[in-house]
Amino acid sequence: MLWPKSKIRNLREAGQSAQSLVEFAITATAFLFVIFATIDFAFLFYAKVTLQNAVRQAGRYAITGNCGANGLPGSNCFVNGPGDRLNIIMQTVSDYSFGLNPTVTVSCISGTCPGYAGGTGANNAGGPGDTVQISAQYTWYPLVLARIFAGGSYTFTVSSTFRNESFAPPAG
Repeated sequence: MLWPKSKIRNLREAGQSAQSLVEFAITATAFLFVIFATIDFAFLFYAKVTLQNAVRQAGRYAITGNCGANGLPGSNCFVNGPGDRLNIIMQTVSDYSFGLNPTVTVSCISGTCPGYAGGTGANNAGGPGDTVQISAQYTWYPLVLARIFAGGSYTFTVSSTFRNESFAPPAG
């Protein structure tokens, strides 16, 4: 049986329409993947730069020897409490990290390192002239690119090392 020319023309147009739809679906999928991958990497870059700034700001605060207890009668910046140097430095990192909630570590790495733990090590903001390191660790969970990273996440650490200025040592 022979098909009329008009029927053949309609079948060709329908076939071209379906081909265009398949091409669009493939192209749109690839395009959307690239767009969302770009957004994922942009957030990673944002998180890293934000945490670098937060650690730097905390270091700028820490080298001065100030703490939340300064000016209060009988206060001691080296006594464990909400106004001590260590907690204020960690709070400064949290304040400047804009809700990223990193894990913050403050370590005295050289010098006399008075205060917590009785010497060098973690959870010690150091004393006058001590070298201190502030680190912030953050785990990023990408939306689109999760299969590229082992475990579906990427953990990075930013840090700043500085030497404290000469400030008044703790009283008593």
